[in-house]
Amino acid sequence: MRVALNAHFFHYPGTGSGQYLQHLLRYFEQDAFAVNAVPLFQSSVADVRKVWWEQIGFPYAARCAGGAVHHVPYFAPPLVPAGPTIVTIHDLIPLILPEYVTSPLVRLYNSLVSRAARHSRLILVDSAASKRDVVRLLGIQEQRVRVIYLAPDESVLRPVSHEEKETIRLKYGLSDSFVLYLGGLDKRKNVPALMRALAALPPEIKWQLAISGRVRTDNAPLFPNLPAIAAQLDIEDRVVFLGFAPDEDKPALMHAATCFAFPSLYEGFGMDHLEAMACGTPVICSNRSSLPELTGEGGITIDPDDIPAFTDALRRVLTDSNLRAELSQRGLAQAATFTWRRTAQETFEAYQEVAQ
Repeated sequence: MRVALNAHFFHYPGTGSGQYLQHLLRYFEQDAFAVNAVPLFQSSVADVRKVWWEQIGFPYAARCAGGAVHHVPYFAPPLVPAGPTIVTIHDLIPLILPEYVTSPLVRLYNSLVSRAARHSRLILVDSAASKRDVVRLLGIQEQRVRVIYLAPDESVLRPVSHEEKETIRLKYGLSDSFVLYLGGLDKRKNVPALMRALAALPPEIKWQLAISGRVRTDNAPLFPNLPAIAAQLDIEDRVVFLGFAPDEDKPALMHAATCFAFPSLYEGFGMDHLEAMACGTPVICSNRSSLPELTGEGGITIDPDDIPAFTDALRRVLTDSNLRAELSQRGLAQAATFTWRRTAQETFEAYQEVAQ
């Protein structure tokens, strides 16, 4: 089967959409799927030419390539498809969190792709929570929306030695007991709640917070000033800002961490906490959107707005080695149920259904 893929995010491999595209292509190539995936893209652009590509260029190129199915692996389907089209919607941030719509042009674009989604044969989503959002907010019938889970990146699954963990602690100035946060630092990620929960711990509990990502201190509306918040809470000597930790450091950071905390308010999938579970790191995460669905029994879920409950969960994990060992085993078992091979297989089955 010949499948035409909108490969715009091939230019952006560090994004979630880029990683999704690359994993699909890798498994279609190496496994016995009868898929001839044709990635189609233009030069790397992010202005009106991107919209032209999505709405005109890609449908035309997909038809010329003879695609039996056209797959747009991010939220940008064409309003007028040139063939049977599947779109993957990873999340609906602009519709659920309107403060993320930063201009009238962005609002117009969101309206365009929302309307266009209704013309797709099938919509793929990363979680049952996202399916509910798509049905409710886009007015699409349930039978046209299919959940296909993603999976941890294989690079985090490698073993990590004691020496490597000690090296990573030395590199970033981390103590023997630290809480790790990896991910975006925008308002939706709710990192200040984690800082407040840690600040409320009894003084006898030893802890350090390691935060990876680009820290903004310019009072941008969607980016809290985390160093200022740490100073207000009088915990600046316990918070370590790692900057952008490279991917090769992620497994060692996760293995070295006492626990991984993820208080996000909305995730279409939520890869970071799942990768932490795949490393055997005890996880405390939000009970919002897709996160409890993916975490299952593999971690502790809390209301991220309930700071006393958040603090209590942190206290238990930081002080109870038996609980940490139990969470580690439960997290490993839960994360093992998600694989990219399964993602590729179920996507291939969706192609077959739409092609018929």
